[in-house]
Amino acid sequence: MQTTDSQQALRLRTLVVQATRVDQPLQDVARSVVVKDRESIDLIQPRSVARALDYEPNISVSGGPRPNNQSINIRGLEGGRILQTVDGVRQVFESGHRPGYFLDPDLLDSVEAIRGPVSSLWGSGAVGGVVAQNTIAPAALLRPGRDFGGFVKSGYNDNNQQASTTAALAGRAGTVGWLASGYYRDGNDLEHGDGSELAGSSYRDRGVLGKALWHIDEAQSLTLNYRQARATGAVPMNAAAPLNTTSNTLIDRTNDTRNVSVDYRIDTASPWLDARAMAYWNEVEMEERRLSDGRADATDLDVYGFYLNNQSEWRGLTFLYGVDGYREEFKAQRAGANRPLPPEATSDTWGAFVQASIPLAERWRLDLGARYDRFSTEADQLDQDRSDSQWSPSAALVWRPTANSELVLRHDRAFRAPGAEELYTTGAHFCLSPVMCNTFLPNPDLDPEHAANTELLGRIHFEQVLGGELTLQGAVFRNRVDDFIEQIVTGMTFFPVMNPGNTTWVNVDEAELKGFELVADYRVGAMRWLVSWGQTRGEDRDTGEDLTNIPADTLVNDISYGFHAGGDWVTGLRLTHARPQNRTDYAENSAGTQYDSYSLADLYVVWEPEAVRGLRLNLAINNLSDKHYRRAWQELYESGREITFSARYTF
Repeated sequence: MQTTDSQQALRLRTLVVQATRVDQPLQDVARSVVVKDRESIDLIQPRSVARALDYEPNISVSGGPRPNNQSINIRGLEGGRILQTVDGVRQVFESGHRPGYFLDPDLLDSVEAIRGPVSSLWGSGAVGGVVAQNTIAPAALLRPGRDFGGFVKSGYNDNNQQASTTAALAGRAGTVGWLASGYYRDGNDLEHGDGSELAGSSYRDRGVLGKALWHIDEAQSLTLNYRQARATGAVPMNAAAPLNTTSNTLIDRTNDTRNVSVDYRIDTASPWLDARAMAYWNEVEMEERRLSDGRADATDLDVYGFYLNNQSEWRGLTFLYGVDGYREEFKAQRAGANRPLPPEATSDTWGAFVQASIPLAERWRLDLGARYDRFSTEADQLDQDRSDSQWSPSAALVWRPTANSELVLRHDRAFRAPGAEELYTTGAHFCLSPVMCNTFLPNPDLDPEHAANTELLGRIHFEQVLGGELTLQGAVFRNRVDDFIEQIVTGMTFFPVMNPGNTTWVNVDEAELKGFELVADYRVGAMRWLVSWGQTRGEDRDTGEDLTNIPADTLVNDISYGFHAGGDWVTGLRLTHARPQNRTDYAENSAGTQYDSYSLADLYVVWEPEAVRGLRLNLAINNLSDKHYRRAWQELYESGREITFSARYTF
């Protein structure tokens, strides 16, 4: 069998993990990690960053089918319990039912996910894992020996008539490199597998990305990054729930984001100095207007932060250590009577961490880490404040019996600090009559959420199996998460006296999440067969009830083949089967809701014609059978068949 250039590139490229705060080859990371490079992302042609990771075991999309509302669930945890970063900068926007992922997937060079707690490196928020998004860089667009290059990409999705265009230019002049990129997406309402349309799912997005990189000398570089984006569209107030005319009406939403960072790196010949320093500013401005009466809301967040870390080596020991800090300035306005009153609040966080890699013997290694965080939040309108601190240790014992095998036993502690809205929101939640409303009560005494995860990971590679190569890897985990922060309604009665009660946030479940993920990757000639299986179970340790948001057991088979005929071709078929989710025994589920199984088939084809160098054509048919299905715990049905075509010309 002949191996195409595209498949050779996929096989030979060394995948580098950046979510560990220092660049590492994937095989050196003693964690459960997924890396999707640009080639892999193009095979999926995702509408969102979340969809780029959707086929990985124990990683699923939450938030429904609207692309701008989608987020990521890792091993049963989602929302603020999964930390996300872009080019090493943490992204922390959380407010009600509003979205929190804002990067267009066409700007990605790669996306990574660490399954399991990582607070020992990142601090608050990494209770369930980290999603690291890495944008395209100037060097990726320049061919060897060229000082100017770029690409133009246009695509079309027939499901909602989405048209998209992305373009980028890059150049190099002496020691300075630069990149300028922009994108535009315009789509109508999505169509379900039963032929119905999802009202309020059209959107129009546009944005720009700019980078300037100065190689000061052989050891030093300085990079300036700038991103700006705007997403507009009419969506329900809760875009993950069905539209109705009472409690979930349409709003016109405009979301503006701006991100600026300065990134300095120095890597000298000395084993003591391999450092990175970054300062950044993130801004989110969300303007909303209810279409029925014109009521206007505004939500704004500014984050100012920095970090400094260094890696040193001494007598076979490797140390990664650093400090970071950031300030969140949150404010919101809610128009109209009987509305929630989010706080005008300032939150400050300071942290310091150290990780040590210690060789114990020829085939044994011990990784130890710890981080200390000090955080405080002050609500101006209530004249209240609170502060707290947290330690996050980690330990991993690594055994490599051969060069092609590895076994890791690790334990990690993690936390998530309560946010300003959870601590200090006041005002009305909902009303039973014009003069009788359920109101929010602040709870400044909330404890942070805590996680304690124990995990066994293994990997083995066989160079000769039926004429090909086979890699097996898997993980078994148990994550205990205490002091979940949840919103509850208290004191509401209808008889004999009507009382609307109150709403507040409290620490509740003592949760246990356990499960495993398995991956088999077999390659022979130009054929690749990838099989994965993910399973997670969740239980409240106090009551024995099932936890919500636990994804269904999912099996994925992905087989592809490359050949040469007038150019390089890669063709593939991906089969996904999600089992029924009937572990829904909890007190609030009085209706006994369960979620059906479903099976999906996706086709993809990539062609790089020999006659036109630099041209790449991608065709993906997702949900080939036009299945009408709903993911576990989601209120909305997913998109039906999507035929997506894109053409990218690189010069």
